[in-house]
This record gives sequence, C-alpha cells and structure tokens, in this order.
Amino acid sequence: MKYKVFISLLLSLLLFSCDKEEEIYTPVYPQKIYAVYHEGEEPYPDLPVLYLDHMFYLKKRAPLFFQATGNDQLPFGSDQSVQNSDVQETDVSVGINKCDVPVTITRVSTKSTVGKGRKIRLLPIGDSVGAGYGGQWNCPEGRASVSWSIARQFFMRDKYFDGTMPTVSDFITIGTTNKNTFSVLTDEGIVTCTGYGECRGGWRLSDYLYSRVVEKTENPFYDEDQTGENKFSLAAYLKRFRTHTDNGEPLSTESVTDAYVSTPTHVIIQLGLNDLYNQEYKDQIASLVSRIKEEFPDMIVGLSLTDAFGTAFSKYYPDYDFSSNAMTLLKNNLHYKCWSWNPVLQQLENPAEKIFYIPNYYVQPSAESVPYEISSSGLRTPAYDTSHYHPNSNAHYAWGYQIYAWLKYTLTLI
Repeated sequence: MKYKVFISLLLSLLLFSCDKEEEIYTPVYPQKIYAVYHEGEEPYPDLPVLYLDHMFYLKKRAPLFFQATGNDQLPFGSDQSVQNSDVQETDVSVGINKCDVPVTITRVSTKSTVGKGRKIRLLPIGDSVGAGYGGQWNCPEGRASVSWSIARQFFMRDKYFDGTMPTVSDFITIGTTNKNTFSVLTDEGIVTCTGYGECRGGWRLSDYLYSRVVEKTENPFYDEDQTGENKFSLAAYLKRFRTHTDNGEPLSTESVTDAYVSTPTHVIIQLGLNDLYNQEYKDQIASLVSRIKEEFPDMIVGLSLTDAFGTAFSKYYPDYDFSSNAMTLLKNNLHYKCWSWNPVLQQLENPAEKIFYIPNYYVQPSAESVPYEISSSGLRTPAYDTSHYHPNSNAHYAWGYQIYAWLKYTLTLI
C-alpha cells in the first residue's frame, strides 16, 4: 500500500513540474534612441546606452541580459554608414536572454554640424527632477547639475569642435525659476552661462492644469480666462512674464537676472513622478499637450518621464552596497509606475504634429544613477533620497545627451 502512495505522490510531482510554465518576460522599449555623429574622433563614445532595468518590471531576480554584451547595458553608438547625410536612421535588433519578444529600436543619428545659425529657446516644464534635485550628487567639476543645462554644454562643445553654434545666446533655456549657472570653454575662453526653467518640486500635472496656487507658489501658466477646467495657457504666461524679444533683445532697460522669458521653439514636459492615477495621467498629459498645440501649432513638444534609481541586476555592480533597499528596483512601486506610464507618452508621439517622445527613461543609468558616498569598506553606498526619486549627475548627463541629440534632430525639421 505504501508503495502505491509513493508512486501516486511521485506522479503528482511530475505532473506539477510539467504543468509549471516558464515565466514570460514582456519588455517595454522605445521606438527610437537619439545620437549625435561627430566626424573624426567621437568625443562621446560611451553614449547613448540602453539599460535593461527600464524594459522590465521584476518582482524577483531574473536571468535576463543583452545577448550582444552579456550584461544589462547595450551601447547604441552614433555611427553613420552613409556619407553626406544629416540624419541616418538605423534599425537595431536587440536580443535579450530568456525574452522571446522581438525588439527592434531605431537609432536616429544626426550630424553634429547640423544647426549652424539656428536658435533654440527651450522651455522645460517639470517637477523636482527637472529642477535638478539630486543632480549635484557625484557631479564632476565643470559639469552642469541639471539635464537641460548639460544639453547646452554639449551644444557649446560642438561650437568649440565644429563651429556650429556662433554665440552662447543661440541656445537658451527659458523660465522664471530654476536658475542654473555653469561654464563652458569657447574660442574666447571660459564663458559663464545661465539657464532657467519652470520645474517645481512635488508638482503634478493637475497642478499645472488646474491650480492657481500650489502650497503658496503661484502657477505661472494659470489663466482664469480659459473656459473649462484646464486653465493652462502658454500664451498667457508669455504675456505676463516675457523679458526678451525672440531675437534676444531685453524689454527693460533694467538688468533682469532672475528670469529669461521669450517664445520657446521647444517645450519639454517631464512630469509624472508625483502623479497618482493611471487614467488621470493619460488624460491630463494629453490635455496639456493639446493646449500647447492649440496656442502654438508649430512649437516642437518633447515628452519625457524618468525612472527610479537602482537596479534589479546587482551581480553586474560589485562595487555597490546592496544592503539597502535604495539600491534595488525589485518590487519598486515608483519604477512600476514609470514602467507603466512611459508607453503612454510613446503613444502620444506624432512627428507630423511635431510631438515627440524623448527616451530619457530608457537611457538612464540604473545602479550608477544612485546618489552615493564611498563607505569605509570601499563600496558605493546610497547617500541621498532613499525614496528613489532623485537620481545623481550620471543620470542627468545621460538625459542631457539624449535631449541634445533630440534637439539636433529637430533642427533638421525646421
């Protein structure tokens, strides 16, 4: 009798093992990643890079890696095989171990010499990440601390290498807050640049759309004359706060040092980290984009949402201290939200209407974006904002390059 029970139990175990399905890994991924091609020696050979963490939401460790590299990073490079082409689009097949979903991403590589004589007036609208929180951590000397200004530094280096940006004023980040000062090397020596923005810590899409005042801070885009619930107006903002003509001439004889406002050529909206509900986010981001395009049909709009810092692939980062939850993305709620909502932004892309998705999310360094200090044991240990919200300078640098490359591409469309 006991042998029959044993055989029955053994058969049950075998049937259970046969019925148990292998876990299915379904990625999200960008349609495009932007790059800038420099003739001769490439000054940024390590950019851009796609990170595996942002493609998956994982609750436990997984045997995933890029087949081309054997790890969690896939460099995209900027090579162009076709001569005399300002832009070259190349489809890159991305193989991932244990993932059967075919992934193809287009690398959009624009020549660095594009843009000579063109002017960029960029308006960033965002939250604390856009305001630069965390960007001061692990920031090398000479690098700006926020992605928008880092993008300007890349443009200024092109001026130095290629002569493509004749003056510092050809690329301005505009706004009434987020003053950010940095230096660049030009033919005339070291030049100090100042940029601005409209990014506010803790703000949500609903704050920019519906609120006159948020925690005693005025919403500069609020226009009570707008009909309906959506009170956002870029036109009203320019009417109230403009400091310069679109040619760069100041409107006042008095020096203005706390703002620079003129009609933007580009707007980047990077919001979502503080928002709560999926359907509201979808509706509100569409509403914000729609209002901008109603008022300025030819304005170029970029959409972006970053990710939590950390990684689910600790084995690739032996120099980091993983004893803290601040290092892992496993079961991370903020990462889950960003993983879910970036495809929402991707669906809003409409090049014919000059609406683009900027893949900052996918190129954000994972473990390397954790703000860290070196511990007594020699490991890099999380040192700031263990909530995962505010990545360090490494992330801002990767975002800044992607914004720079996207802006270069858009200059071929104007």
